[in-house]
Amino acid sequence: MMRMARMKLRTSLLITATFAVGIGVGMVAPAVHDALAGVRQSDETYRQLGLFENIFQRIRADYVVPEPSKKLIYDAMNGMLTGLDPHSAYMNAQQYKDMKAETSGQFGGLGIEVTEAGGFIKVITPIDGTPAAKAGIKPGDLIVAIDGKPMVGVTLDKAVDRMRGPAGSKIDITIKRPGVDKPVHVTLTRAIIHVHAVKTALYGDVGYLRLASFSENANRDIRRGVAKLKAESHGKVDAYILDLRNNPGGLLDQGIAVADDFLNTGEIVSTHGRHQSDDQVWYAHDGDITGGKPIVVLVNSGTASAAEIVSAALQQNRRAVVMGTRTFGKGSVQTIFTIPGHGALRMTTALYYTPSGKSLQDYGVEPDLVVHETNNPKDHFPKIRESNMPHAFRNPSGLKAPILPPKLVLPAVAKTIAPRPPASWPKFEPKHPNTDYQLQMALKLVRAMATNRVGASQADVAH
Repeated sequence: MMRMARMKLRTSLLITATFAVGIGVGMVAPAVHDALAGVRQSDETYRQLGLFENIFQRIRADYVVPEPSKKLIYDAMNGMLTGLDPHSAYMNAQQYKDMKAETSGQFGGLGIEVTEAGGFIKVITPIDGTPAAKAGIKPGDLIVAIDGKPMVGVTLDKAVDRMRGPAGSKIDITIKRPGVDKPVHVTLTRAIIHVHAVKTALYGDVGYLRLASFSENANRDIRRGVAKLKAESHGKVDAYILDLRNNPGGLLDQGIAVADDFLNTGEIVSTHGRHQSDDQVWYAHDGDITGGKPIVVLVNSGTASAAEIVSAALQQNRRAVVMGTRTFGKGSVQTIFTIPGHGALRMTTALYYTPSGKSLQDYGVEPDLVVHETNNPKDHFPKIRESNMPHAFRNPSGLKAPILPPKLVLPAVAKTIAPRPPASWPKFEPKHPNTDYQLQMALKLVRAMATNRVGASQADVAH
């Protein structure tokens, strides 16, 4: 999701044009016209900067309480960036340090991914095994107060700062949960968050891999996870489930590496930006660590960014069947420009494109088999998506569905899988896999795929 780069300083030169003899009255040569347009545009920019200076000085002179100039400038810079898209921002030195700690897989806090939506702080997803997940925080929850202080209208950075604190300290969060009339009050204990990227389990002859995020060890942990499953089963794993539900993404290189783990050939992802240097394509290398065994990938609307890259690459290369609900739809690349002594600038510089040529932005990944978490059609979890966020990019490819060859042939059992659990299905409990409808249906499907040898590892396709 992020690529490191040094800050490049560019010097703008104002070029003045001289009128040439021989140009007809009322006409300007194209080159001269373009130069004049540049001058006028530059003049307008200086006028706008003058307006900013005027407002800055007025606030310093007459605002009801004195405000430090440093704070005013920081707020102005961050406002400029956050007005571009949901993922661009200025990070001060401490925020930059926190960001690097998060991508390393160890950081302090509650273990919760949040965004700003309509003046509210909205939960994208809790991270597995963290205080937020253990307290029952859900995707789509609105954090309306922290320690009794309202969060309505508070910037995302300030809300995140208030949620951080020393490990072992308490924090009270008030939540507005869709479908629940009364506010939900939750008390959490802050902790040092150790993100264990991969959890594994054996369900008979099926190996289960739960990837929580794409931190810097995601690829290593996936490979270790597969090796562990093979050892525990004495080499008798017939199929795999890759669970990417509520995976918020992470590092682009880790997403590419994980996709490559399950592929022998084919395009994984490409990026296209404003500058030619932002255009890149990544391809798979020979070496599928599962030996071509069938795979079902579980996704939902909390599946974002690098997790969507993996889902789309395996789906569109006919390597896996994707099951669940439509993913988040974050298809943008953020580059980190370090500013020595001041932190860093996180700015969107390119968009992701799947092997089909479709941008992930807005639409995300559509599952091959739609299976919901609950039997309630009005269930609001998880519903937040990229397209609902302020200033989100629109999909530039204009493709709502990928242009692909015919879909995979699925075993007949796929037609028996209902999109929602029956009314008698038990309430979902994270510690009890038998209550996880999506997981149980994935097990049902992938076992049939292994038995029939039809699915992601096969070349047979049909309408």
